Amino acid sequence: MPFAELSGLVAALCWTISSLMAPRLIERFGTMLFNTVRIVIASVILLLICLITERFSLALWQHTEMIMLSGLLGIFIGDTMLFSAVHRLGPRRTGVLFATNAPMSILLGWLLLGENLSFSQLFACSLVLTGVVIAILFGRRNSLHAWEQTKGKLSIGILLALGAALGQASGALLSKPALLDGADPIAVSALRVGTGALALILAYGIFYRHKRPVGAIPFDQLTRIDFMGIATLATIGMVIGMSVLVWGVGNANVGIVTTLSAVVPVLILPGLWLTTGQRPALGAWVGAFFVVAGAALIILK
Repeated sequence: MPFAELSGLVAALCWTISSLMAPRLIERFGTMLFNTVRIVIASVILLLICLITERFSLALWQHTEMIMLSGLLGIFIGDTMLFSAVHRLGPRRTGVLFATNAPMSILLGWLLLGENLSFSQLFACSLVLTGVVIAILFGRRNSLHAWEQTKGKLSIGILLALGAALGQASGALLSKPALLDGADPIAVSALRVGTGALALILAYGIFYRHKRPVGAIPFDQLTRIDFMGIATLATIGMVIGMSVLVWGVGNANVGIVTTLSAVVPVLILPGLWLTTGQRPALGAWVGAFFVVAGAALIILK
């Protein structure tokens, strides 16, 4: 198995950390401002890295339109939907729905790129996804913790999470041709995230600037700790996590990389245990076993 496929697990760990950090910050900033500030910070960091290390190349600019479309679908639309779903459903339930980006990526890779998976690889992917579903559906005890409560209509939260999964899958797929032509993964991430940042700034300025969500803190009352938290989240989730995933997509099978990145819901369980003090149920550990078994089959292939 190419070492690049392990990038899915690294990305999953980064997204797990950022998902656990997000709920408090979303409450304080409001979903749209939170996502706009987060993506802008990430784009500035990625741009500086690329300029200092001279990562922009002709291979990147030859695929500009496709990468920018990837940024609009995966970052502007996908990430906005994802954190809107986190706000409505909490990180655990959003995680299992977002994990559907793995089968979506496999299907899109087969339809658009002609990628094929062997039976053993399909079996391993199915083990991972089965474990993810078990861990989430049976991974908690009866709880009234705020992160387990639904805000607004459940159906809208589900649609947002599934839309985020489709945006992530299609965005990753659209970036692959540039990576196959030799474009630097961090430069691809910089262009993708930068495109998403510009779109978010425009959308926020036009539609959301004068609409402060209920419970959100006025911008001038947000503290330095709030901005340090969102900068840390942006660095872990977007600069590191997304760049590692893009690198993996360019060097390995899209379906396998995204399947391994779908273990976020299982990784979240011990994080929620530490955060909320509520021990996961037996189903969580059963699901984790399936995920580990499937990931091991992929890694040892």
